[in-house]
Amino acid sequence: MAWRFLKFKLIYPVVLLLFLFVDGDLMASMGPIFTHFPLHILPTLTLIWLFYAIQFEATNLGPYWVYVVGIGLLFDIYYTGFIGTYTVAYLASTVLMYQLRSFFDERMMSGLLLFLIGLVTYLVVTYVTGFIINIADISLTSFLTFEVLPTAVLNLALAALGYYPTWSFFQKLS
Repeated sequence: MAWRFLKFKLIYPVVLLLFLFVDGDLMASMGPIFTHFPLHILPTLTLIWLFYAIQFEATNLGPYWVYVVGIGLLFDIYYTGFIGTYTVAYLASTVLMYQLRSFFDERMMSGLLLFLIGLVTYLVVTYVTGFIINIADISLTSFLTFEVLPTAVLNLALAALGYYPTWSFFQKLS
């Protein structure tokens, strides 16, 4: 049992940190594609990895909530310079997914619906905070149409592609 905790405490945060940088690299290398007017697509591999821990009930294997806050702070410091925006977004979306998890089963479609709820929460929190600090000036309709919808399509596809391999990986961790 101790080895199970140790494996999670070592592997999970390393992959989480790796996905933090992959998210940024994807935006840097594919930025012209992801931000081609009028669309704005945001890859959220980090949020997908946080979702997998909730979906596969691995949040009790280590200091999961410390990882959520820590990755949010790192994201804020490394990418935005505004401390708190993504920390609150990651925390709000994961808490909501965690609270709603009991209403969903382990099938992929149920999991993807749970992830969609978390993703929309994440995007809405970042939109509202951007609106408050006056860096988001688009209408809600444009935001939903040109950012939320394409971002949801990309990230749901990525989450679906990694769903069963990650489930198998989490089974090996336990």
